[in-house]
Amino acid sequence: MKFITFYLVSLSFAIVVFYAVAAVYFPQLYIFATYEDMYGEWGQAFFFLATFIFSTLNAINSATGRYRWFFMLLALASFYTFMEEISWGQRLLGYDTPEFFAKHSYQDEANLHNLLTGPVESWTKTALTYLITLGLIGYGVIFPIALKMQWKPALWLAQLGVVAPPLALLPAFLFGGLFELELFSFNEAEVAELLVAMAMSFTALNFWLQQHQSSPSKRLLYFMVTTVVVLVAAFITTQTLLHNPRQKAEITHRLANGYDKFADRYERYDHYLAVAKVLQYYDQLKPDNTVVLRRIADNYELLGNPEKAREFLYRAIEVGLKRVNKDPDNVPANISLAKSYHRVKRPEKVYFYGAHAYDIALQRYQEADNNRDKAYWAYWLAKACEQVNKQPEALKYFRRAYKLDPDNYRYERAYYQKRHLMENYYDEDWAERLYSD
Repeated sequence: MKFITFYLVSLSFAIVVFYAVAAVYFPQLYIFATYEDMYGEWGQAFFFLATFIFSTLNAINSATGRYRWFFMLLALASFYTFMEEISWGQRLLGYDTPEFFAKHSYQDEANLHNLLTGPVESWTKTALTYLITLGLIGYGVIFPIALKMQWKPALWLAQLGVVAPPLALLPAFLFGGLFELELFSFNEAEVAELLVAMAMSFTALNFWLQQHQSSPSKRLLYFMVTTVVVLVAAFITTQTLLHNPRQKAEITHRLANGYDKFADRYERYDHYLAVAKVLQYYDQLKPDNTVVLRRIADNYELLGNPEKAREFLYRAIEVGLKRVNKDPDNVPANISLAKSYHRVKRPEKVYFYGAHAYDIALQRYQEADNNRDKAYWAYWLAKACEQVNKQPEALKYFRRAYKLDPDNYRYERAYYQKRHLMENYYDEDWAERLYSD
């Protein structure tokens, strides 16, 4: 029994430590272990499948007695969760999202839970998060301790047929509940799902082994074999998907978005090296994004590595020059090139490309014959103003873009950000005069 307890406790802590170390020192590994269609998520799915299998074996066993209803519900819940995790076969078969889910799902997938939750904040997601956390800690932490101490409510639940998880799984439920809250905003809910899926499968397996009066050594072997089978299945499934051209393209797109999101998350903690790394992974999947190249340079500057920063800045300039040579009147490309030259201290180039962008954007703004087009060119005219140091004029055109298209979040954000910056540099009365047309 001591070896089983040691194994279950150690496995829970090993998972937590693995993810913690990966998050800090190996960002790409952390993303692989938490992102959709990758190793960690398939690990969750197969542990839920194992829970279904072991729960079904318990439910059909006549010796299960009063606990049968519990395992019937657990079998149904784990089967549903497994199918939701694989989007009812969409993950494996790669079929298109049905119209209803494409319209209403937060993640454009054929599953039910993303009708309520997803990568955006919503009251349903917040409510479910707290309910799940309370449920995990209540069932996996408080209940087994209370049962061990012979508390009457716990004894009453056990009499009704509620199966308590082994105390050795307490760390898995505790960390799972805490990670579900995503206190670090680092996608920890995926780690929580892996821990909980493992804990529930082992709870069902432990009951089945007890019913068959297996020896401690045989029970330990079953736990270890289950762990290995799940890990191998997760690895093989991920590799299979990566070798399917259509699935690989979708996974690559998701990973690129993941690198971009995680760069923002690492920036909150001033982890400059991790930001630079994940943005370079993004660059490998979606190369020649000048904004990304400049962000990489920014973080190498913060790390005290100006040579590496210049390498990415000159790459941004090279990309910008190709785009401008291909289309000299491309306003965004001229502005981007001006920004890159500004970073390498070439003011004459900044003014040259900025002034050209200003002239083209002003002409197109004046020629625009509807509010939407006028707002678009007012926005880019404002961006060009910034490059030729016409800051009050930039604020004016950002405001016009926002007023012409008030539902456009990009214009609204740009206007208020610029307004805030201007107020920091000028007194309030003078700044207020800039807000009128």
